[in-house]
Amino acid sequence: MSHEALLKDIAGQLPVRPSAGKHRLWMLCIAIGVISFGYLMMTQPLRAWGSYAINTLFWLGIAEGGVTLAATIRLTNGKWAGPIQRTAESLSAFLPYGFGLMAVLLVAGIWTYLPWIRHVEPRQAPFLNVPFLLIRTLGGIGLFWWLARRMVRTSLRRDAWLLKDHVAAELRPVYEQLSAGWRGDDAEAAWARQRHSHLSPQVVLTFVYSFSVLGWDFIMALTPNWVSALFGWYVYAAAFLSGIAMTSFLATRLRSAYRLEAYITPNHFWDIGKVMFSFCIFWVYLFWSQYLPIWYANMHEETWWIFLRFEQPWRPLAFTVFTLIFLLPFFGLMNKTTKSSPFWLAFFSVMVMVGVWMERHVLVMPSLNPDTVWLGLPEVGVGIGFLGIFGRAVQGFLAKYPCVNVSDALAGSGGHGH
Repeated sequence: MSHEALLKDIAGQLPVRPSAGKHRLWMLCIAIGVISFGYLMMTQPLRAWGSYAINTLFWLGIAEGGVTLAATIRLTNGKWAGPIQRTAESLSAFLPYGFGLMAVLLVAGIWTYLPWIRHVEPRQAPFLNVPFLLIRTLGGIGLFWWLARRMVRTSLRRDAWLLKDHVAAELRPVYEQLSAGWRGDDAEAAWARQRHSHLSPQVVLTFVYSFSVLGWDFIMALTPNWVSALFGWYVYAAAFLSGIAMTSFLATRLRSAYRLEAYITPNHFWDIGKVMFSFCIFWVYLFWSQYLPIWYANMHEETWWIFLRFEQPWRPLAFTVFTLIFLLPFFGLMNKTTKSSPFWLAFFSVMVMVGVWMERHVLVMPSLNPDTVWLGLPEVGVGIGFLGIFGRAVQGFLAKYPCVNVSDALAGSGGHGH
């Protein structure tokens, strides 16, 4: 295929406007979420805000984890991942919504959700106070959003320049704005390379910092008398894993939906499947690294937090999480066939994301109400509502911008063997 034909083919796959049917589906999901949250607010406000906080952390983790995956690929010079990288970048579309959802939690929910609001130990007051909580939470998410936006727009700039004469008339002003002031191919390539080399490590480090702090503030601070030096790592590792899983899932769906078989190949699935497989192992490594010293030291001030989640009524849910995030993906993704298959990769990606969503409940809900498992239809409804917001945001991005990196497609880059 000639370059001109390839550009026309990619531009022709852009829906321009999000599908009306999917838009209605996302709005229905949001309505289900609002009704579920409203029901919980009328019956059990603490449970309502617990579910809201869990889903805010979960979906923010997916969005930030996906953007961090794209930044990490650039840091490691991963030439295999052009289509996968653009899919990961599309998750950045949720970040402004995530910022707003977190602001709602901080303004309206923390007074019910966080116990230290009512009483805080003097030694903890310099950190556990509302003004500082607002600054570090919104500051961290806002900084990540700003860096992610700059990185994604840099990534899209060359594609906009290449496609602006081939896209639909409705998209042309957006593409011309993105590529305004084009300085020539060589100068732009050098500029983009330098800009990515600066932005990528900033994105990764901001994610590690901000999500670790979110884990401290909205999970560990529910029990201020329990601490773990490794807990921030554990929380952001699961968020990164969920971002990888969502990227893998979307890549399998977009390939068939937008007829991108020529650009997204089984080799791409094989490679992103290996990344997901490795981080399932990394997640269980961090879990064991945190559990082992607590079990070995056997100090009451540390062990009770773990035992609460490993005994009834939370025990079945805790072991289900272990099975979904590690055990089944470990054996299921060990061979090349399942990693290369769109169906099986999507299946295990959804399994991992469901496992991480349930894991957030295991981390949060026992601290709010240890005697009853707060994970039922209302929590599922709230999760569906957040899914609607996420899906609507990402679909809007993918309707306007190409799912593949056009430069990589022109160069014939990508796939196994990098």
